[in-house]
Amino acid sequence: MTSAPADQLENGDFDKLAKARRSVPLADRWKENINLKHAEYVFILCYFFTGLLDCCAFNAWSCFAIMQTGNTIFLGLGASNQPVGNPYGWLKSLIAICCFIIGCFTFSQARRIGLRQRRMLSLSFLVQSICILVAAALIQADIIPHPSNTTRVPSDIGNRLFLELIPLALLAFQGGGQMAASRGLGFNELPTTVLTSVYYDVASDPLLTARHNVKRSRRLLGSVALLIGAIVGGFIFKSDAGLAAALWLAGGLKFAIAVVWCFWKADEENKNN
Repeated sequence: MTSAPADQLENGDFDKLAKARRSVPLADRWKENINLKHAEYVFILCYFFTGLLDCCAFNAWSCFAIMQTGNTIFLGLGASNQPVGNPYGWLKSLIAICCFIIGCFTFSQARRIGLRQRRMLSLSFLVQSICILVAAALIQADIIPHPSNTTRVPSDIGNRLFLELIPLALLAFQGGGQMAASRGLGFNELPTTVLTSVYYDVASDPLLTARHNVKRSRRLLGSVALLIGAIVGGFIFKSDAGLAAALWLAGGLKFAIAVVWCFWKADEENKNN
């Protein structure tokens, strides 16, 4: 059935169109492209995840999990054995950078199938949530060393460092997934993992003060979301709940997003990218 614009449909045609949508086989619905209306709010929420996770990662392991500019600086400092007191900080940063790049490459391969398809978006966020939830479970079980509880942490620094790399690698890998999704859907103004270029784009926008400027508004909301995520992450980290609680929160919300994509409104034109 060929879809017609809403203003060209008669009253009875809306019921027919709705029935036709309900009659689409489930296998075909999984292959449908999603409608991009309001999808930007998902990626603004991803900025919240970045702030939350990187705040906790920095507090726990003295490096970032998702924002790789800082990690590149830490990697460079390692050449001169800095920072003092964190001799293996460069290794953590290197692992985070490599895993983030691997995540970007892996998740971006979905473009061969169709990044706008609900099955790919749902699967992407499901994998991201699993990565975070596995990291949370390992920390909750005291398998991974973390500042809030080190009673069961091996005293050997080599073992401790190796264990810390596991959740860090998982968080960095999934960070590549949310960036691949935002780019794949065309929200280039919301990379979800960095703010430096976003700040520039806002400051240099010739329509900065315009009443209606969608991209400016998205960038500002993303910046605020990251800040709020960092604030929330800081309070959770120093609470009795600790690092694991922050990861459970982020992983649970990403799982909810994976479910939401399953029911997101389809693009009526259903054009594959």
